[in-house]
Amino acid sequence: MTRIVIVSHRHDRLARLLMENTYSAVVASSFAVDFQAGDLLCWLPTVNEPVDDEVQDLAAAIDRAVFTPQKIVMLSIAGTADDASPDQVKHWYGKHGQQAVWAHQYAAKMIDELELPYVVVRSLPIVEGDGPLQIVDEGQTMTGERVGDQALATVLQTALTTARYDNHSIGVMPKTK
Repeated sequence: MTRIVIVSHRHDRLARLLMENTYSAVVASSFAVDFQAGDLLCWLPTVNEPVDDEVQDLAAAIDRAVFTPQKIVMLSIAGTADDASPDQVKHWYGKHGQQAVWAHQYAAKMIDELELPYVVVRSLPIVEGDGPLQIVDEGQTMTGERVGDQALATVLQTALTTARYDNHSIGVMPKTK
């Protein structure tokens, strides 16, 4: 059975929502995990986590692993794929938003360089709730204010358990009419 390893420091419901729909999942607060054959890795960093440093820990964990993850799914922020203006980034993430964008861009690039199947899910700020989401490609402008954690968990689940978005960075935003 495929196990989903969720690495998260989040204090919201996102990891729990993912686990509710998964038979075999574990949550860890770091990449000090012994990967098993067939594991799927889901990394759920917050906006202001030092992801540029943490991705180095991920690379080291993969280097020393007997089994590497089948796939890596990373939650990232909007603005990292030519999808938002500096003003939008500041509006969504505050005065240090641009630094967060650069850190997340670096982490996403490093994940791509690991040469494992991956999906980067770029999201607007996350709130409790649901609501229809729209998937956008890199370079497409992201609009809206926030996304609901329930719908985002569904997108992450799809990214983990299907090949639908493999080796892509996808944006999630509220569905426009």
